[in-house]
Amino acid sequence: NTLTFNKLIVDKAGGSVTLNQPITIDSLLQLTSGIIYTDTIITLKATATTTGASNLSFVDGTVKKIGNTAFVFPVGDKNTFFPVGISAPSNATDAFTSQYFYQPQQFGDSLDSAVTSISRCNYWSLIRNSGTSNISIKLYWDSLGCSLFDTSNLVIVNWNGYKWKNLSNGGLTGNINIGSVVNSTTISTYGYFTIGDK
Repeated sequence: NTLTFNKLIVDKAGGSVTLNQPITIDSLLQLTSGIIYTDTIITLKATATTTGASNLSFVDGTVKKIGNTAFVFPVGDKNTFFPVGISAPSNATDAFTSQYFYQPQQFGDSLDSAVTSISRCNYWSLIRNSGTSNISIKLYWDSLGCSLFDTSNLVIVNWNGYKWKNLSNGGLTGNINIGSVVNSTTISTYGYFTIGDK
C-alpha cells in the first residue's frame, strides 16, 4: 500500500533513508541532510513543494509530480545531485515522473544532423503520465558528477526511439562547473534526455 504524509523532512547527518514502498506527500518534502533511496516512487501532489535539495540530500529513485506549477525534481544517483526542471503544465491534474541515471545511456548512438556528440556518462528520464501539456525541460550539472569541458555549444537532446533529437538551447546559466540548460523547441516525445554538443 502507498503511505501518505503531509510533510516529510529528511535530516540525517551521515545517514540515509530507504523506502520499501510507494509514498505520497501532500504538502512538503524538505531535504536537509541524508539521501532517500527508493526502488518504488515518491508522489508529490499538486499542493506539494520541495526545499533544500543538494548533494547532501536528494532522491535516488523516481519522483512523480502532479500539478500545474513549474517544478524541479530533486533527483540524483550515486551520491550526485543532478535535478531536472519542467515549466508549468497546463492543468492541475497533469503528472510527470522523473529519474536521474549516473551511467552511460544504452539506447543508441544515432544523432540528429546538427548534433556532434552527447554525454557518455549520464541521462535523465522524464515521462508524462497524464495530461497533454508540452512543457520545456531544464537539465542541471555540477563538477561532482559528469563534468563539462565547454558550454558554448550545449544543447538538450531527446531519444525519440531511433535517434537523439536536437531540442536546441533556449538559455544557459552558469559555467562548466555548475549550471543548467533549457530546451528551445517543443517537446513532442517524452522518455530519455541528456546533454549534447553541436
